[in-house]
This record gives sequence, C-alpha cells and structure tokens, in this order.
Amino acid sequence: MVQTNRRNVMKMLGASVAAGALGLPMYARAQSAPYKMGMVTALSGPSEMLGRPMLAGAEYAVAEINAAGGINGRQIELLVRDSKGRPDAGTVAARELIGEGCVMLLGTVSSAVALAISGILQQENALLMTAAAHSLRLTHEDFNRHYFRVTDNPYMRQRAQAKLMAELNGDVTAWGGLVPDHEYGRSTWDSFKHGLETYYPEIAGKTPSISDPILCQYGGSDYRNYIASAMRDPGVGFFNSLYGGDAITMFQQAKPYGFFQRKAPIVDSANEFIAARAMKAEMPDMWIGSHWYHGAFKGNEINDRIYAKYLEQTGIRFPDGFLSEGHAAVMAYAGALAKDGAGTAEALIPALEGLSFETATGTRTIRAEDHQAIKPVINYRVRSAQNEDGFEVVDFRVIDGAETIEPASPGAPVAW
Repeated sequence: MVQTNRRNVMKMLGASVAAGALGLPMYARAQSAPYKMGMVTALSGPSEMLGRPMLAGAEYAVAEINAAGGINGRQIELLVRDSKGRPDAGTVAARELIGEGCVMLLGTVSSAVALAISGILQQENALLMTAAAHSLRLTHEDFNRHYFRVTDNPYMRQRAQAKLMAELNGDVTAWGGLVPDHEYGRSTWDSFKHGLETYYPEIAGKTPSISDPILCQYGGSDYRNYIASAMRDPGVGFFNSLYGGDAITMFQQAKPYGFFQRKAPIVDSANEFIAARAMKAEMPDMWIGSHWYHGAFKGNEINDRIYAKYLEQTGIRFPDGFLSEGHAAVMAYAGALAKDGAGTAEALIPALEGLSFETATGTRTIRAEDHQAIKPVINYRVRSAQNEDGFEVVDFRVIDGAETIEPASPGAPVAW
C-alpha cells in the first residue's frame, strides 16, 4: 500500500498543473521519458582495459545526441553494469538492466559473455548490440533475431589479415598460431587459416604450410611452455589471438626466447595499442587488427571529434578501437529509433535490419539477413621507437569489409 502524504499530493497536483499549462495531455509526459540503453562491458578483471574505452565511446555518443536535442524529442539515458568479463556476471548484469527498463543492451568484450546474454534475449524481449565480441556463432549457429553486431567479425578481419600477408610476405609460406582455447580463439584461427589457404595461391602463387594451432590457457600467468612449443613449430610466420593482459604477458615472456627474431611476420588479431602502451620500447614488430585507427580516417567528422575528446580527457595519443565501437553501437540504436520511435524490441528489430548509419570509420550497414555490420577492416603495423610513446605506427591498411565478409547463413555454421 502506498502511503499518501501532503508532499506527495502536492507533487501530483504540480505535475497536473504543469502539463495542463503546456496544453499537454498527461500521457505526453510519459512520451518525453528518456530512451534507456543498458551497457554491459568489462569494467574490472583482465578485460577492463578493453571495456573502459568502449564505455567512453558510448558516453560520447549519448552526450552528443542529448546535446543536439535527443531523438524524437527524447533524451537517452545510459545505464552501465560491469560484466567482469564473465558469462555469469554478464547475464546477471543484463537481467538487472532489462529489469530497469533497458530494452536496448550494448557492449560486451567477451564472446562468451555475448553468447550467454544472447541466450536470454528472446525470453526477456530485449536486444543486444555487441561492440567487440567476435564469435562467429553469434551470427551463425546461435543466431537469434534479437542479436546484432556493430563491428567486424573474424571471417572478415582474419581473412583480410591473411590476404595482406600474401601480398606483403608471399615468400613466408609456413605459418603457426598461438590462440586462446575458447570460442574466440578458435574462430580467429579458423578464419586466418581459411584466408591463408584462399589468398596465398591466388596472390603469391604458393600453397601455404599451416601447423595446428598451439591452444593456450585463457587468463594464464605463465605461457613459457606454449612459447617453447611455438619455438619448435615449423611455422615461420605466426598468428596470435591472445588478447589484453594475456597477450602482454605472453609477449614479455617470449622475448628472452628470441621468439620475435625467429618468427616473422607476426600477425595479431585484435590487441589494438594495448600491448604497445604497456611494453613501449620493448614492443615487438607486428601487424595488428583493429576496430578503428584514428590516423586512417582523418577528415571524418566523428573520427576527429571522438579522438580529440579522448585525447583531451586521457592524454592517450593512440586510443584503442573499442572507443569507436562503443560510439557506433549507440549510433546504430539512434538510427533505428529515428526510423521508429516506439523503442520496443518489436519495432527496433526491423528498423535495425538493413540500417545504414555514420560512424568514425564511415558509413556502416547492418546486414538484414544475419544482423552483421559491414564495415572497413583496419590493420596497422606497430613497432618500438625512440619517441615519447615508445612505439610507432609505420604502416596501415584499410580493407573494404564487403570484400572479405562471409555469405549470410543465420542458424547454420560458416561453410569453410
């Protein structure tokens, strides 16, 4: 039973008088309530360094939209929860946000977290727009209409990396890999291997020799046994998809073995500038796949704006691509809300399917069939340097994602 007192009565009377004075029916007040978006990302644990810039990008987008008057006259309210990079914590966080009225969920660093949340979306009648999780299962075997991916996927990125290696290092035909023993690691390796098998004969005129990948512990502290196995591997070029703190630990432990002198080129799936900022002058020379590189999109208004803001706030001159993807996820929802302002899952799904919208990497389109975004694939070459950062970008390539994306097959695995 709600207790009514004089203060509550006066509040209700004041609201009624205000609405009447503006000539608005009472339900108009509900119409002006903010659209709620719920962000689930890693804000603690090993993946925090990925989740923090993702959150910053989402916050920038929300602030920009609200400053411009919102969408359909309504502001956006961003509610945030920490997934800790764990599926159980991520699912709890998602349910909390849905309970607070967030139909639109976004974020997630880990594929395992995204897969867990995806499993409850239809039951909860909510959506999830992932800004980093790369598992191919999300848009294939485990696809459901309530899930969308705003960024690229391993098939697009790792095949683009393999194509780049065939173009730049066609004489290096023996390849090996160090990958985490979980869904993301297996997806990245399968995609890179497929790319080597496709592009080396086509571009370099040679058939590559590809070793079985060395499967590594996720969240480990000692990678020396894996590194020793890699040193014995016949692969000359090496692919790595360990990420975050795991990658930094592995790179540091690999240096005394002479790994980076004996194995080259090194292709890294997704570590952005994280390892380079940590290792500085100890950073090995490698090609790194990225969601976004600000230097590749100068002149793009969104790119220049979010880069300048992040630099001002953090002093970081080489921000990670997770920044742009958090921003892009909000922009995708904003574009859908502009098409249909109801803000329900039933309205948003068709509004998102086939949607084109502007981002820091240019126009993206969400493919209607499997809800996979088509966007540029970015790779840059990083090495140590004697400068204020301790490293430098010596080359970068932007590849049209439409050239390397897989055929849509929602509900079915990728056909290798």
